[in-house]
Amino acid sequence: MKKFLLIILFLVSSRVLACDCDPPDITEKFVQSEFVADVTIIKIYPNEKNERGYKADIKINKLYKGEPLKSVHVYGRSDHKFQSSCDIFIPVDTQLIAYARKNKNGNYGIGMCSGLLYLNGTTPQRKKREVEILEMFKSKEIDFTDKISYREKGTLREKLDQFRGIKLKKNYGFYQITFSSDLEIKSVEQISGFGTPIDKNLMEILYTTEWTSSDKGIKDKVPENSKFLIGIYYYKAEKENPGFLSQFYH
Repeated sequence: MKKFLLIILFLVSSRVLACDCDPPDITEKFVQSEFVADVTIIKIYPNEKNERGYKADIKINKLYKGEPLKSVHVYGRSDHKFQSSCDIFIPVDTQLIAYARKNKNGNYGIGMCSGLLYLNGTTPQRKKREVEILEMFKSKEIDFTDKISYREKGTLREKLDQFRGIKLKKNYGFYQITFSSDLEIKSVEQISGFGTPIDKNLMEILYTTEWTSSDKGIKDKVPENSKFLIGIYYYKAEKENPGFLSQFYH
């Protein structure tokens, strides 16, 4: 009986400590971060007492957003021990894209849920595409930060079905939506598109979408002229599946 209770307690505690976060879209993690850069970890420090994170000094290889930093706060343990499935350890000499948010202590934190992109070793096409998109954001001077969570109400996927079977040379297009305080769309601006007339059609579609928002318990109310960055991604035909456009980043 005692052994059974210990197992139950272990399962409950494990569930409490489980990491519960969905992988963020590239636009979401970019816009919600104050600092985005290609960095290399050059030194790590032991966790301070009762601190759920440790300091790591960095070398910036390429800054995409924010002011230069000398260190970041890594949510995890420097001794390789893990108190939850969200804890991470990043060794010295690791190169990665760091998406860092400023926490209540003034530290710029990175962790399992912030959408890190590790660059050591081989560089598959998905990594190359993400770096290419970051380069484009920098060239277009996209640097605003907005912590509000936006969600489209679910009609965009159906509206994009009209492009099934399309053939395009470019893999993505990005568009900036500007909202009024009640989430009515005021404007849609092309940041980097596929080319006319596809972009004109896509912007007309985006203008008809409806959205919800959440910000620290406040629902469907945002500051006037709040901006949201949305990506539309092209996926080439594979076998019997035709090419298509999607708002989901894979």
